[in-house]
Amino acid sequence: MYIYQLPFEVNKELCRLLDSDDNWKELAGVHMKYSPFDVNEIEQVAKRQTSSPTAQLFIRWGQLNHRVEELFILLYRMKHIPALRCLVPVVDSRFHRLLSKQDSNKGVRCNDTAGINENANQQTAKADGTYSSIPIPVMLIQKGIQIPVSSRVSNGVSPNDESSVETSTNNTSTNDTKPSGLDDELIKKISAIPMVDYEELKIATNNWSDNNLLGRGGFGQVYKGVWKLSAVAVKRLRNNDGRSNKELIGEMCLNQYRHDNILPLYGYSLGGPEACLVYQYMAGGSLEQRLRCKTVHPPLTWSQRYKIAHGVARGLQYLHTMAGTPLIHGDIKPANILLDQCIMPKIGDFGLARKGPYGEERTHLKVSRVHGTRPYLPDEYLRSHYLSPAVDVFSYGVVMLELATALPAMERTRAVQLLSDFMHLQNRERVDFAALEDRNIRGTPNSNPSLCREFAAIGLHCTQYNRQERPTMLEVYKRLDGMNLPEKYFP
Repeated sequence: MYIYQLPFEVNKELCRLLDSDDNWKELAGVHMKYSPFDVNEIEQVAKRQTSSPTAQLFIRWGQLNHRVEELFILLYRMKHIPALRCLVPVVDSRFHRLLSKQDSNKGVRCNDTAGINENANQQTAKADGTYSSIPIPVMLIQKGIQIPVSSRVSNGVSPNDESSVETSTNNTSTNDTKPSGLDDELIKKISAIPMVDYEELKIATNNWSDNNLLGRGGFGQVYKGVWKLSAVAVKRLRNNDGRSNKELIGEMCLNQYRHDNILPLYGYSLGGPEACLVYQYMAGGSLEQRLRCKTVHPPLTWSQRYKIAHGVARGLQYLHTMAGTPLIHGDIKPANILLDQCIMPKIGDFGLARKGPYGEERTHLKVSRVHGTRPYLPDEYLRSHYLSPAVDVFSYGVVMLELATALPAMERTRAVQLLSDFMHLQNRERVDFAALEDRNIRGTPNSNPSLCREFAAIGLHCTQYNRQERPTMLEVYKRLDGMNLPEKYFP
């Protein structure tokens, strides 16, 4: 289990214990090896957000894919017995002997012994995904529970999933029982997102000026604006039979999953003619724009392409493993990968995100309708409506092929129109993929034939026709992380 998968009640109790006497500072500075600057920054963020500093520490540490067992060992080294007891229900039984060892050594360092005991799994969520290890908003949406967004909204939004999950062999979904109190926690998370007056956004975007238009699509338009002295991107949702409200609810629910590689939601508006969403403005534009050289920026270097591929893999791996039940983005493509001024990628547009199959024995869900962008979707989803994390893996693979070649995912003038099919054909014909390197950097000092081949190889692996032959995003992330690339973390 990863840190960000910690059940709510366990996380809450850990925060209470470690906030006491600033024990979290020892955990962060001594055992997690954070610098004094980092510890101070975590403390300041917690103060600004009036939240637990331990919670902020867990968010930061959890984004590096650390596991609960690692935290258990660090707490053992701290001799913090109440915190160890708190983690007992969610760590493998092999680690329990460390707690027994501390007890026998009488190494108690805290007077607070009210931590969760070994029977606490009857009260809190378990590591196997029951109760609150299921993402709360997704669980409530699936159950048709109305999500309150503001007291100013007279008619609440009751989202209905168009995909209506069916059951078949190896693809059943469970109806988990939710413990009391979790509805209140969801309301807190949703209520924490500022509701913005429509007129404010109108002023922020200079009355929806065409000069501020960043892009448009089936969802509506995106405008650049200045709101509360910060540059923002405002998505003005097209009102289409309530679909805009459904997308708004989906994006708001995703806001509880903060991650460096997920586009943060700053606010929302339901008070005007259209629903609106306010996001962080991404000065680097979209990956689509950068690959097609539609901005004033020079072509992406290979270290920048690596940084993008690595960050997107990290974000998807987080979504697929964050809470026992994977969350499937469903529309991974360069247009939905946004870059900040430092080329840090953030995954955006979660309007099509859906809860995936839960449990190791369940491989997929069968949905009634397919959503997404055709060149980035695998055959089993298009034809059989099988939805699984492998759909995102396939889409990511196409993005990797685009990063390597800058060729469009679909080109009608090409003999083989789909890029994934075209690259598999080139592989069968033993074409050197270095010859297909992005022509904007091929033959220049920024060229890197070996890295082009490696990106193409990962793309081919991710776009295998048989979904069982595709890697998981964790495997992709580890493969990228293990690559020997000079200055790989720098643009």
